[in-house]
Amino acid sequence: MEHIDVAVIDVAVIGGGQSGLATVHALLRRGLRPVVLEASDRAAGSWPHYYDSLTLFSPARYSSLPGMPFPGADRDRYPHRDEVVAYLTAYADRLDAEIRTNCRVTAVRRAGRAFEVELEGGGRLSGRAVVAASGTFGRPHRPALPGLEGYAGQVLHAADYRSPAPFTGRRVVVVGAGNSAVQIAAELAAAARVTLATRAPVKFAAQRILGRDLHFWTARTGLDAAPLGRLLARPPA
Repeated sequence: MEHIDVAVIDVAVIGGGQSGLATVHALLRRGLRPVVLEASDRAAGSWPHYYDSLTLFSPARYSSLPGMPFPGADRDRYPHRDEVVAYLTAYADRLDAEIRTNCRVTAVRRAGRAFEVELEGGGRLSGRAVVAASGTFGRPHRPALPGLEGYAGQVLHAADYRSPAPFTGRRVVVVGAGNSAVQIAAELAAAARVTLATRAPVKFAAQRILGRDLHFWTARTGLDAAPLGRLLARPPA
């Protein structure tokens, strides 16, 4: 039987995006030595792959990870995608932790009182704990729509959209009413004839009230930190 060396570590953090990096900061403060396992070539989450005009929904002053304020003089601006990538990269560089890039986890198994983490290519780690911080945007959901195989036009997932330029003068149907769908549809409307297809009417809420972003009001009222109880935690029927 082939012998495979298993490195022993404190905590394996799967994913080097904002959640994984914030988790590493907390673990370091508790004296643990986490190892970040990031599948891509840098610890910046999915941000490097988002569309060109994307900005954060939250102002810079409310978008910092623990221990490092988001840079820039205008604390009320909505940081651009490239700013977020630069910030996450700088944050990762400041952490006193091992960050392994191009390191994809293929399996996690309980091994006695520890967890065994299998890596693509055959490597293994044994950790006292594992944190799953891989996010939800690494594998876009592409639904199997009836008749799609016979459609002669272009079909593009939001994850592959970059800018409206290729769609200038064309007719475009955007399917969905989530944040990405509505934001992309609004941007495309300046260059193309756009139809937004949704299951229900789209409800819009003001981003700013009395000149202040929504995040200001939720922080000022304490709503962002308030326990909302079992009602909101209960899954829909």
